[in-house]
Amino acid sequence: MDQGIDRRSFLKLGAAGSAFLAAGSSLTLLTGCSSNDGPAAGYRYFRQQDVDLLTPLVGAVLGKALTDVGASAEDGMKAYDDLLDGAMPGTRATLFQILDLMQLGAARWFITGTWASFAEQSEDELQQTLAHWSSSDRGLSRMAFKGLTQPMFMAWYVKPEAARSTGYPGPPQKIVA
Repeated sequence: MDQGIDRRSFLKLGAAGSAFLAAGSSLTLLTGCSSNDGPAAGYRYFRQQDVDLLTPLVGAVLGKALTDVGASAEDGMKAYDDLLDGAMPGTRATLFQILDLMQLGAARWFITGTWASFAEQSEDELQQTLAHWSSSDRGLSRMAFKGLTQPMFMAWYVKPEAARSTGYPGPPQKIVA
C-alpha cells in the first residue's frame, strides 16, 4: 500500500524534525557533546567524535565496495571528508547537527533503533541496525539515514579507483560523426 505524503504531512514532518534537531542540538551544547575542537588529525571537517561515530558505519555501508579495491573504512571516511569540501556551509552545518544528535544514546535509539554506539556493535549487529534503520517508519529516521549514507556512496564512487570497481565502463567516448 503506497501512501503518498501530502503537503500538510510534509510540513508537519519538517516542523517536527526541525524541533527535534533543535532540541537535540541544544541538549548536546548543554552536555558538551558538541564541543568543537576543530577537525580531527588528517581531516578537514570531521571532528574526532564524528570519525569515531562514522568509521564503523562507513565500513558497514560500503563494505564490499571498500574491500574490492583494497581500501579501509578510514579511506571511505577520507573520501567523505573530501566530499564535504564541495558542500554548501548550510549542508555541512545540518550534517554536523545530525552527527551531534547521534552522539546522544537516547537520540541514537530514536533515530536508529539502537542505544549502542556503532563502534560497540559487531558486524552482524551493525548490519541489523542498518536494516532496521533504513526501513523505519519515522520520517526523521529515514531522512537521517539517507542524509548520512547517500553522501558516503557519492564520496566513495567519485574516486577513480572505486568507480572502476562498479563494473560501469565510464562515460561514453565522444563519437565524431
